[in-house]
Amino acid sequence: MPIIKILYDNTAVGKQFKPDWGFSALIEFQDKKILFDTGAKGDILSHNMERSGVLSKDINMVFISHDHWDHSGGISYVISKGKKVYLLKSFSKELQDKVKSSGAEMLSIDG
Repeated sequence: MPIIKILYDNTAVGKQFKPDWGFSALIEFQDKKILFDTGAKGDILSHNMERSGVLSKDINMVFISHDHWDHSGGISYVISKGKKVYLLKSFSKELQDKVKSSGAEMLSIDG
């Protein structure tokens, strides 16, 4: 059964987490850890991941739902060489270049 942890949202369930405009969730399924969106700011994503016991190095894949700053702003914190990042082909060249320059494997989704 999958486990979903909300890592970034405009409300927080406890004082140990920082709320901010944006969204990110970790989906744990079988042996995979999939990050769905990255929130607006890498420092807040990092803080909330740390408080949740989530290590960036353990994330296998990153999916960005749509090309808005509050869903992709923290991407630089979690992408690295060898990590798979899924983006729609229609996403901005700036975001695509950021992923490519990190050494991550960018996979374009069409439709």
